[in-house]
Amino acid sequence: MRAIIFHHLQQAESALAVAAALRRPIALLTAPGAAAYGGPGFYLAIVEQARQRHPGADVRAILDCGADGAMAQMALALGWRCLVLSGKEVVREKLREIAATYGAEVLPRPPKALDPGAGAADITAQCQSFLDPH
Repeated sequence: MRAIIFHHLQQAESALAVAAALRRPIALLTAPGAAAYGGPGFYLAIVEQARQRHPGADVRAILDCGADGAMAQMALALGWRCLVLSGKEVVREKLREIAATYGAEVLPRPPKALDPGAGAADITAQCQSFLDPH
């Protein structure tokens, strides 16, 4: 599954539109440490709105919490089911135990991803090239 970093709603919608049209699964990933400056609720609302507009997309949403275990725990409670948590292994293991009760996953690092940049508006062409390189 290929991952695309999204910085705002228009990017998330563009990525899901392309993924749905190509019938390719996609991971929507927040920027590194985004949970700290945008908040897990803000990014979850973006993902949910993009999913509503593109229900045919097979999408996995991933929130990057940096090394903030408390932020990761809050994100799980809000509904995130895949998180990136860097930092100490002991903290990540505790969060994995908590995540298991939600049916969620905690990754030690983000997957490799296309990052169109925060200022990019229409990322359709980038997503098409990335998801269908042939």
